Amino acid sequence: MKRIAVVIHEEKAHAADAAKVLTAACAKRGVETITVIGDSLPSDVEAVIGVGGDGTVLRAARLAFDTGIPIAGINVGRVGYLAEFAVDEIDAFAEALSNERLRVFSVMTVAVEGPGFAATGINDVVIEKVVSERIIEIGVAINGRRFAEYRTDGMIIATPVGSTAYSLSAGGPVIDPEVEALVLTPIAPHSLLSRSIVVSPDAEIAVTVEIDRPARVNVDGREIGTIEPGGSVVVSRGVRSARFMTLDAHPFPQAVRHQFGLAHA
Repeated sequence: MKRIAVVIHEEKAHAADAAKVLTAACAKRGVETITVIGDSLPSDVEAVIGVGGDGTVLRAARLAFDTGIPIAGINVGRVGYLAEFAVDEIDAFAEALSNERLRVFSVMTVAVEGPGFAATGINDVVIEKVVSERIIEIGVAINGRRFAEYRTDGMIIATPVGSTAYSLSAGGPVIDPEVEALVLTPIAPHSLLSRSIVVSPDAEIAVTVEIDRPARVNVDGREIGTIEPGGSVVVSRGVRSARFMTLDAHPFPQAVRHQFGLAHA
C-alpha cells in the first residue's frame, strides 16, 4: 500500500503521539499517511487506520464503509477487540502494511428500515424507550413469525462485532467477529424472557411498538428515527460487509482473555 488515511481519537493525547509514530514508520517504508479531518475520506487511499480505541476504529469503519476499503486499529490503551495493534507493534504493522502481508477479513453489518428512515451499522441497532422513567412494550417477529413480547427498556440487535459493545453490557454473549449471526438482547426486561437469543445472519427481525409511547432507534450509537405506537421497524443483515486487516497477532480468544483480566487468572 502506498497511501492510507488515519483517524485519530481527538480526546486522547496518546493517540496523537501514536499517530506520529505511525506516520514516521510508514514514511520510512514509502507509505503516505493523511490525517482525516471531518467526516470524509481523502481520495485514492487504500486503507483507513483508527488510532485510539475500538470507538475510533468504528468511526474509521463508517468512513470506509461506502468505498469498501479495509480498516485496522491501533489501541493506545489495552488491546481491544477491534483495535488489534498496540503502540509497540506499530513498526511491525507498518512493515506488513507496506508489503501487503496483512490478512483482510469481512464482518457482517446490520441494517434497519423504519417509517421514513433507513441505515446500516457495524455494531448494532437499538430500539429503546424515549422517556427514561417509562418502559416500552415491544413485539418481536422473526422471519414473519411471532416470537415474543417484551416489557423492557429496549432491545439491542447486534452483529458479532457489536456483541462486545452495548449488547455485552446488557448481558449478551461474546461472539467472534468472523462468525455470522444476529444477537437479540433485551435491556433490563420486566419479564421472564431475559436471555439473549442468537439467530441466523439471514433472519429478518420485525420489532413493533405495542404501547402508547414511542421508541427511539439508534444505529451504532447515533439516533436515526422514532417509532410511534403501533409502528415497526425491520432489522436484517446489511447488504455490504465491513473489511478489517489483521496480522493475527492477537486472536479473538486472546483479546477476550485480556479484556476480562483472565491473563493473570
